Amino acid sequence: MRTRNRGVPRPEARTAPVADSRPWEAATGLLRTGVCLVDDHNRVLYTNRAARDLGLVDDHEIVSLTLRALLAQARRSGRYRDAEIEVPKQVMGEPSAVSVRITPLPDGVSVAEFQDISELHRVERVRRDFVANISHELKTPVGAMQILAEALKDAAEDPDASARFAARIQSESVRMNHLVTDLLELSRLQGAEKLPDPEPVEVDRIVAEAFDQTRIAAEEKGIELEYSGVRGAEVLGSESQLVTAVKNLVGNAISYSPEHTSVEVSTSLASPTGHLAGVQMVCIAVRDQGIGIPAEELDRIFERFYRVDAARSRATGGTGLGLAIVKHVAVNHGGRVEVSSMPEAGSVFTLMLPARSLPSDDTAPGSAEIGSSQQATR
Repeated sequence: MRTRNRGVPRPEARTAPVADSRPWEAATGLLRTGVCLVDDHNRVLYTNRAARDLGLVDDHEIVSLTLRALLAQARRSGRYRDAEIEVPKQVMGEPSAVSVRITPLPDGVSVAEFQDISELHRVERVRRDFVANISHELKTPVGAMQILAEALKDAAEDPDASARFAARIQSESVRMNHLVTDLLELSRLQGAEKLPDPEPVEVDRIVAEAFDQTRIAAEEKGIELEYSGVRGAEVLGSESQLVTAVKNLVGNAISYSPEHTSVEVSTSLASPTGHLAGVQMVCIAVRDQGIGIPAEELDRIFERFYRVDAARSRATGGTGLGLAIVKHVAVNHGGRVEVSSMPEAGSVFTLMLPARSLPSDDTAPGSAEIGSSQQATR
């Protein structure tokens, strides 16, 4: 717990009794900031819902022992106290971080203000992790190229060894280039306030282009790309961003599927709940036949550089940024991305985008392929 003191002037008198402050109570009841009035016996005179929801107080008393200690310190000093308190979850999960300010008033009454800063802590943790991860990700290929360059120099009189080391250097440089490209793309997506000049984009065209860009990787593993579902739907946005998102999903599915299997892309229409309720959505689902993702990992897979299997991801050329890019493309287009998975049963990633126009016949025609330019054959 961290505290700091400041002197505050004591008002001459309270302007009105707490019980008579009905408009004030109504106003504080709407605040996201928790507010609580406490007497010198730690009895709660008033508290709003935001304060109760944080778990430090209830309708009658102070629940947190740490908060009681802060109140006692503030009363003794006559100065306000700032602190951060960790509030354990009732069931499971990380504790909440709450910023607290205690201000003593006349007549033994104190005002306690609470602000949930858990999200600020999470963002700061992600920022620190990102700096550490990008340093590691760049250091690895740079270090490898340095070692390989020295080996190449020592093997100058051995043509076979020289060729082998040169190929490894080229491989590491390609990996670094992919990493920098993905970093620049992610930075551009995160910094974009709105889409520049959004335009109608055919979903069929998005899938076709994604198949074109991943066909070689699919052919190398004998994986067939299949497309089924509704046809003729359109969304509004950036074609290049949307193609990148679907290409990343298809590329991941290819990387994690066994040889001589298939990767399925299907489109459908949905009316989701939550903040997208009432919006007709086009859903682009990419199904693989891979190893699946453990349930405890699902909440983190869209984080930058997060890998379920780091060794396998690097072996397949992954940068750890592909799914983060997909997430930001979805957000920039007013949509979202979801995942469902079971270990050893594969995964389904679904990109949901607001529909601009719908096909005249929205029935799914069944499994079909997009033609020679969109299909990777065995």
